[in-house]
Amino acid sequence: MSNQFQALASVYDELMYDAGYGEWAAYILDLLQKAGVEPGGSILEYACGTGNITLPLAKSGYRMTAMDISEEMLFAAQEKTRQNALHVTYAAGDMCDFAVNKPVDAAVCACDGVNYVLDDERLKAFLGQAYRNLKPGGLLLFDLSSAYKLEHVLGNEFYFDDGDGQTYFWQNAYDEEKKLLEMDITLFVAEEGLYRRFDERHTQRAWTQEEIGQALDGAGFEKIRAYSFLSDGPARECDERIQFQATRKELRDE
Repeated sequence: MSNQFQALASVYDELMYDAGYGEWAAYILDLLQKAGVEPGGSILEYACGTGNITLPLAKSGYRMTAMDISEEMLFAAQEKTRQNALHVTYAAGDMCDFAVNKPVDAAVCACDGVNYVLDDERLKAFLGQAYRNLKPGGLLLFDLSSAYKLEHVLGNEFYFDDGDGQTYFWQNAYDEEKKLLEMDITLFVAEEGLYRRFDERHTQRAWTQEEIGQALDGAGFEKIRAYSFLSDGPARECDERIQFQATRKELRDE
């Protein structure tokens, strides 16, 4: 499994306190139900992290299977699920080749999961496997940080935060030719009066709306939509986050 998020998993929710997961989950629930995927339906969640989208979907009555490449993130999600007396099936794996035993009604990926798919071949693999994981007519929902955000907002920036139990330094470098954002994170976590240092490198790909749309079409999806995040309006060039929606073709159309 991935070395990414080994250190961040234990403090991820504290660092992401302002992410607005309640509104985020409500938006996904609205998209699901508008597309006819009602509570009781089966959902596969890719890159579930610590379960901040998983749990609201499970609470709403969906039958959840959630996967992530980081075992540490999954451990955190499982503990939160136990504390909330919910049932979720968790699995570790790579989202580009993760297969379910039985096709699902919908697949969801939130909070930059697709940005961690770094090249055309892996994007093709992810969307192809997502297609196979869905029932005919099944719904695929995922968001990503836009190419505009990675290049013009996050690119070549430095961030830090000094909290009560942890301090982090976050240095970004954007490669315009490769369309990759390298994020070097140094994290100091308080442990028994001392601070333990962790270093992680994260890499994200700046995918354009056109690239994603073409890849979805090539994988066999239809009814492809790109929304300005948290809305049902069309995505704009300056949007920092874009929500994609697509449907697996019915068998009769294949």
